[in-house]
Amino acid sequence: MKGVNFFALSCFSSEVYSNLVPNFRNLRSVHELKTRKKIDLEPWDQRVDPNPLPSIDELADTITDCEIDDILDQITGKNSGVIIRRFKPEAYWLWKQWKGTVLYHSLGKAAFNMCAAFVACLLLKKISGGEWSIGVSPNSVDPENPIVARLKVLEKVWSMMMGLTTFFITFFVGQSYNLWREFYIICRSIQGRLNDLFILLATHGSRNRDDASTYSPQALALLQDVGRQLRAYHILMWAGCTRRFRALLTNRGLTRMVVRGLITQREKDTLDKLNLPQTQKYNAFLVWSVTRCNEALRKKILVGDPTALTQIILEKACALRGVVGSIGDELDGRMPLAYAHFVQILVDSFLILAPFAQYAQLGAFSVLSIGILTIFYSGLLDLAKVFLDPVDNEDYCQGSVHIDIAVLILEVNAGSTKFKDGGAFLC
Repeated sequence: MKGVNFFALSCFSSEVYSNLVPNFRNLRSVHELKTRKKIDLEPWDQRVDPNPLPSIDELADTITDCEIDDILDQITGKNSGVIIRRFKPEAYWLWKQWKGTVLYHSLGKAAFNMCAAFVACLLLKKISGGEWSIGVSPNSVDPENPIVARLKVLEKVWSMMMGLTTFFITFFVGQSYNLWREFYIICRSIQGRLNDLFILLATHGSRNRDDASTYSPQALALLQDVGRQLRAYHILMWAGCTRRFRALLTNRGLTRMVVRGLITQREKDTLDKLNLPQTQKYNAFLVWSVTRCNEALRKKILVGDPTALTQIILEKACALRGVVGSIGDELDGRMPLAYAHFVQILVDSFLILAPFAQYAQLGAFSVLSIGILTIFYSGLLDLAKVFLDPVDNEDYCQGSVHIDIAVLILEVNAGSTKFKDGGAFLC
């Protein structure tokens, strides 16, 4: 009987629990609905880009044809240059470098902090009433001075803070460099997938019946058209995610591209008809290229097994689309705000406390110390921030370590013709 009662009590408890939990969840949902409007109004909950790229409408009103032509000259020139700044391993050569280095950008902060530290030393000496000279440690002259005694306590706290700051800033730089390196690999992967398509089409283009060593007119026209469309795809893709080339997405920018032969007037008119954001219209060129290849297979302009060749082209196009899509993912998730905010506060607090914490032991020499600390600690933080902006959209520490996308575009442009030209004649 006791077992039956226990079973009945268990069933009753389970039924009560199953009824209470949904009701509790419903009450919590109602509470969330009531408070959601208030939460959405909080500033920290608003997902707003503090430094957004300029809108297409803004650029259309401010950009000039000369500025657009300057951009086009950068991506259609003959000299490709280097994608990142190179260096010689010799120490003497590295010491001679100045502009574009972290030292160049952090020296101004170091000078400001040294001036502030000098003023702090004068105030501390006046407040403490010390009689020590500039080059003498206050702790060695008057260790019983109440101000000096308090500063020695601050020095212990600051010394513990140094280890924490050193660890965080080192780890932060490492994480930032990993993102920069990953972004560089993505850029090269896009170039590789485009070259895969170029060589695939160049090796399967039909040949003349009279002279099998040369392309047929239809195959040559296909290679030229698809090459132009994939080049336009690559250019407009980067224009959508970089501040430097964004003006090409405007109507005036596309018109200048037509004049320069980068796209045709028909392609521009078709882009204007598409119901897509201006930053996403570059995808049309990839669709047109694959469609043109499928049509060429049906007309035997591309020779080979149609089923296998169609599958390979689709695989390469989908792989290209996937790599291109990861660019926005990398830039959007580069570093959480809370992490960057904490490291910035930690480094600034460490440097602000430095002249006060070191005054008891170093005296006026703390001015020199704060300059050295600023160059290395603040310089490392600036270096990490530059790593987090691989395409220089933030325009922070300009000319440091950003990736030159113009060089990448020039290399892809060259790759779009080297396979076609290499197969123009067969031996």
